[in-house]
Amino acid sequence: MDNSRKYEYVMDLSEIREFTRIALWEQLRHQKGKWFRVLLIIVLEAFFIPEAAVIIAFLMIASLIAVGIYNYRTTVKLLEGQMWTVFRIGDGRLRVDRNDCSEIPCREIQFIRRTKRLLMLGYMQSPKRPAWFVMPLRVFGDGQELEAFLDLIRNPQEGGGDGFEEAAEYAGTAVREPGYTAPQEYMRFSYLLDKERWVRFQKGAADLLNGGSLGSAARRYVMMIWGCVMTAVLISCTYIVVGTFYWTLVCYSMALAVWLILRLYCRDPEKGIRKQLRTPEIAARACGSWQVVLAEKGITVNMPMEMKNFYPWESLEWLLETEEVFYVFHKDKKHFIMIAKECFVSWEQVDVFHRICADQGIKKVMPKKARYVPGWLTWVFLGLIALVSAGVLILKIYLDTRNEAGSAYVRVTLDEQVEALASLGLDVPKETVESVRSSMVEYELYDLVEGSPYTWLLTDMGAPDYDEDWNVVGYSSEVFWFDFEGFDLSTDYIEVLNGMLALAKDSPLDSVSDIEENTEGVDWEKGRGTIVVSLNWEGRTYQYDMEVYNDWIDGNVLSIYNELLEGQDSQKRFYVTGDNGQGAIVFFCTGEWAEEFSEKTGLILE
Repeated sequence: MDNSRKYEYVMDLSEIREFTRIALWEQLRHQKGKWFRVLLIIVLEAFFIPEAAVIIAFLMIASLIAVGIYNYRTTVKLLEGQMWTVFRIGDGRLRVDRNDCSEIPCREIQFIRRTKRLLMLGYMQSPKRPAWFVMPLRVFGDGQELEAFLDLIRNPQEGGGDGFEEAAEYAGTAVREPGYTAPQEYMRFSYLLDKERWVRFQKGAADLLNGGSLGSAARRYVMMIWGCVMTAVLISCTYIVVGTFYWTLVCYSMALAVWLILRLYCRDPEKGIRKQLRTPEIAARACGSWQVVLAEKGITVNMPMEMKNFYPWESLEWLLETEEVFYVFHKDKKHFIMIAKECFVSWEQVDVFHRICADQGIKKVMPKKARYVPGWLTWVFLGLIALVSAGVLILKIYLDTRNEAGSAYVRVTLDEQVEALASLGLDVPKETVESVRSSMVEYELYDLVEGSPYTWLLTDMGAPDYDEDWNVVGYSSEVFWFDFEGFDLSTDYIEVLNGMLALAKDSPLDSVSDIEENTEGVDWEKGRGTIVVSLNWEGRTYQYDMEVYNDWIDGNVLSIYNELLEGQDSQKRFYVTGDNGQGAIVFFCTGEWAEEFSEKTGLILE
């Protein structure tokens, strides 16, 4: 293989999509600690507020999707239509040209990933955040050429290219040959950075960006988008999990979204910058001798560990000055050049530097002060959210307990129960009233009948009529009751559906016929299996699978007729409430009647 061969290419959309997906996965893979902490939070939330745990899980999923979409759009904007040039240069170095130029020793390449379409060469730009050079596999003639290229990356001492002069030309340091004119060099600066100075310089750049020196519109736009997305997802998840809008959970969702915004965008970046230096590779690339060369074609930055970046003048746009540093920012507002002010020997030299930048179209901008939320305040805010959530939960448990305890002492006399049911249009038979009254006297059931009002009367009213052989001979037309613990599962579903059908006279369900059960899928010994319930309605056969759990009736039987009534003119639907035991009390009524019933009796119809 010719070591000096250049690989020139423009990535297509399918390759950009694959690169975005793999790069995101690699970034997430290097952040296992964060995902473990999130999982721990979700598990702890599940013990106290399960709904909140589900909301947080949904939020994480939505955030990943949003990050993926944002990264893809940003990457497409950066890479679509851009010409890449990648080749080996002397001394075991790799050079990558796009809008700007980067040189990196091959020994610094820490990751080599081969995907379906791409070869990705990466190094740790910051802790847990790899940076990548990406090449489509199609640029290699065959597998042998690809392996030869990779061998040069893995073994950087084995040969070098002859592209060194071209790389050096940008900095004005090319080897002079007869007839060759090197690009003019304007200025050259050298300075040393230790850990503390590097942190201050990096933080200074972050402060300029976060303070809005280069415009705050984009940052504000991103914060608003993230805030709206997180709030919408949290509130939507609240509705999905709980089934209704509880203002307490809505407020919890909004508070959590605000906390995430504060953590992501409003904290002082110094701690994160210092954390980067804990990675030896990054510390080695940050600390040492830095050299900045201003030349005819652009600015070259020589960094420790023999790394080099070149920025054409046309890619740079802003010049800003702080107490220690001059910063020249790239148009993407992400990359920047640092020049320590100690490098300048006189004010005249500073004036020359300003004049060179102005001649190249770089605008001088006044810095703005950045303001941050203290890190401890975000944790205090999160603690308040947790305390308020726990307080709300404790209050809810207390109120529920008090209501349950109080309900045992809220007595409604039998006559008052009869009167209330009559006001709802229900005809309570006298024999039912006398039967319940005699049971109260004979078995001393006053507390049960009057402490759990209406259920005894409605159970008696709604129970089917049986003959001496326990065959059903009639159903009430006002209310139907059945026990979920079945008597004979081979016929129980038929009896339940017939009992419900008796409530729905003169409705679209009048044409229901041929209700049958198929028990071939039941293992009676194990008490497991499936009963297929079928019926005919309007000339069409419908089948429903009912799960068998010993001798218990599947509650899904209650929804069969409501599904048939969807789209029909009838305003009535089947509503059900419990009997304070293991039975169900069923009505066929309108939603308005159900609300009135619940208001007068305290029994919730669903």
